[in-house]
Amino acid sequence: MPYRVPTSRIPNTMIERINETRHRLSVLQEQISTGKRINRPSDDPIGAELVINLRTSRAEIAHFQKIAVTATQKLTAADNAFNNYQSNLDRVKSLLSAGLSDLTGQTSRDALANELEALKNGVISFANTRNGNEFLFGGTRQTVPPFDPVTGVPSAQPATAQFVQIEPGTNAMAVGVTAESFLTEGGVTITEDFDLAIAALRGTGDPVADQAALENAMTRMSVYQDLAAERRSTIGVNMNSVDKARERLSTVDLSVLESISNAEDADFAEAALALTDTQTTLEAILAITARGQRSLIDYLG
Repeated sequence: MPYRVPTSRIPNTMIERINETRHRLSVLQEQISTGKRINRPSDDPIGAELVINLRTSRAEIAHFQKIAVTATQKLTAADNAFNNYQSNLDRVKSLLSAGLSDLTGQTSRDALANELEALKNGVISFANTRNGNEFLFGGTRQTVPPFDPVTGVPSAQPATAQFVQIEPGTNAMAVGVTAESFLTEGGVTITEDFDLAIAALRGTGDPVADQAALENAMTRMSVYQDLAAERRSTIGVNMNSVDKARERLSTVDLSVLESISNAEDADFAEAALALTDTQTTLEAILAITARGQRSLIDYLG
């Protein structure tokens, strides 16, 4: 009758070799299936730790990229808002020039005053421009508008520009400007200068004083034009800085991603070749073991 040799009669070293080879075969099959060389920390503890650190770096980069995108949006919105404002200042100076002419009668001066009133309200609206849930020119003061929408009086609550860090290890940069930084000069606001010019056009009863007020308003509007140009230049410089930072972040992110791939991805061709070799090795071991068992059976009769 046939005699079956139990596994216990196979040498322990051979059993260990079979188990090791089967495990190796399983690992290679998983690598080919997942495309990953490291599927769990035990596959390569050092490599797994490296991948974890690299993924942490990518998460940090993604955080700064998100901040940079928001910064670009805010700066772009501010830059676009200045377009209309600067055009309005040009119009204001044109109206003041007409008001300074001796050929302009009172009816025309009243019409000029009415248009200045509308432009003043436009400036207040510009100062209080919203960007989503924020006041675009509110800076760190976001609970109240920069200028009272009814009286045109600036907020008594102080504010500074919002600063954010765009890249790791760098200084924070401003992502906008405050309304008072370009609508106030020498302790006087643009709305006050508007009011004086409007009153002069409508006539205070003192033609000489009215003429002087209009001339002063013309000078003041030039000051506000310069302030607007300076602030817009600052916005432009910061937009350029953010753009460059975003490019650097993107480059670093690609480099980190490549490092992750190099650390954890499997070489398909190499894994496939190793799989074939391992399968061949396992088959050879099993064949040798089987021959050994048959020899033992023959010996036992």
